Amino acid sequence: MKVKVFIATVCTILLVSFPAYSGTVNVDLSGATTGTFIDGVGADFATAFVGQTYDGAYNLSGLPSGPLTLNPIRTLDVESWSPGVSPTSNSILPEPGNQGPLSILLENKIADSITWTMGYANPPSSITIDFFDINGNLVHQTVQSLIEGYNIYSYSGFGNFAALSLFDDNDGAGLRFQNISYDQVTGAPEPATMLLLGLGLIGVAGIRRKLKG
Repeated sequence: MKVKVFIATVCTILLVSFPAYSGTVNVDLSGATTGTFIDGVGADFATAFVGQTYDGAYNLSGLPSGPLTLNPIRTLDVESWSPGVSPTSNSILPEPGNQGPLSILLENKIADSITWTMGYANPPSSITIDFFDINGNLVHQTVQSLIEGYNIYSYSGFGNFAALSLFDDNDGAGLRFQNISYDQVTGAPEPATMLLLGLGLIGVAGIRRKLKG
């Protein structure tokens, strides 16, 4: 009886403490076309979220309202592009002038890291990125200095997020984004992992009982 209680306790602690990872989601923009709302596989794109205020040119203010909903205000251009540092794919160019804001919703999935190819830059310049949880609360903000040309940028280590908004701070050349991927997080370890853990604990408990006997 004590062994069963011990195993159940350990499994419960692990369920609470360790979220499971269901792998990397590669956002598929192969079928995307220019419009105010870009329906990608793995993520959707628009200028803003409902709850944010668009200033009519290049900025957003305020926080998204929950549940997160994209607000298609301005056009996002889609073009096929070969950046040289990653595979050729469709890219998204936020208007006006490839300098407008871009908001990304991870299709109600939760992630703890994200990577994309971004360019072009007219340094010294930067982009500000706001990360939001599923209810629209600001999780993290980062200012990314840009390197001229096309480069791969990755973000992690600040907790889970469900969406983000990107702002071109001062890059006159304009920006495009492509080859986006993120590491999806689920709420609990996978059943197979828990089963193996449980069997292992049972085995350890059995060995201890034999040694005591």
